[in-house]
Amino acid sequence: MKILLPLDITNPIEPLIEQMQTLMPINTAEVHLLYVNEAWPAYENVLGSSGQFSDDWRNQVEVKAQERLAQAASTFEGKCQKVTKEIVSGPTAMMIETVARDENCDVTVMMPGRHPAVEQFLLGSVSGKVVKHGPGTILIMRPLEKNIDNLKNVLIGVDGSPNSKEAMMKAVKYFSLATRDVNVLLLHSVDVADPVKYFSPVEFISRIEQNLLMEGETYLADAKRMLADAGVKKVDIALKEGKAAYEILSVAKAMPADLIVIGAEGRTAVQHFLLGSVSHRIAMHAPCAVAIVKREHRPS
Repeated sequence: MKILLPLDITNPIEPLIEQMQTLMPINTAEVHLLYVNEAWPAYENVLGSSGQFSDDWRNQVEVKAQERLAQAASTFEGKCQKVTKEIVSGPTAMMIETVARDENCDVTVMMPGRHPAVEQFLLGSVSGKVVKHGPGTILIMRPLEKNIDNLKNVLIGVDGSPNSKEAMMKAVKYFSLATRDVNVLLLHSVDVADPVKYFSPVEFISRIEQNLLMEGETYLADAKRMLADAGVKKVDIALKEGKAAYEILSVAKAMPADLIVIGAEGRTAVQHFLLGSVSHRIAMHAPCAVAIVKREHRPS
């Protein structure tokens, strides 16, 4: 497994690495450390007109980035199979996505800011773009007031789609769910579309809900069997009625969950579009780490 870890020279490294180690056993993984020297054309023009200071400023940023990468690489030594480092220049989100593809990374780890308002802003500008467009699995981690010692509770969203099943099985692989003492909760949420509710007879809506609930029970039973076959021992199921994002976030807070796993595609084209907004909402508001698994990326 290859992990891409973009770093910010203004935030401490140790809490990020500690949380990453708690979520993912990385002893056999290759970690690629990345610093993006973001290109700001207007700001670069101002610096360019400042003569010698502009070169000094760029050099200071380069030196600080090299120091931070070296510090992170030293921390990873002995904890993973291999560590590599890279500095690139360009728009942050685009460069993260590009490096993830070029390096055939399986997982990209993102850490938004610490303050809720800043966190949502950053998620919209950088992490949010990586969630939408980045390849492979995007792991959004949260700054925690208190680090967790072990991964204990994992919530996996299930909708019966191929992507949902693939996301679940990749979670087993990436987070070693079969070899750790982890409680897994499979959740499926049933919700009749609003236009159907508004323009259909009550009896018709009730019939649809019952069919969806029975379908959901089948999805959950099938997913539980797949996990059992993969060696995951502690698995519970939950069938909810309501908006998917709301139900997943509510259950995650109540557990409390250490990790949420969801696929990035639904069962139909319409659901794909809707699930895109659902996954983005969960990534933005989740009280814990979120792994968003995509199907289109095929690492060599």
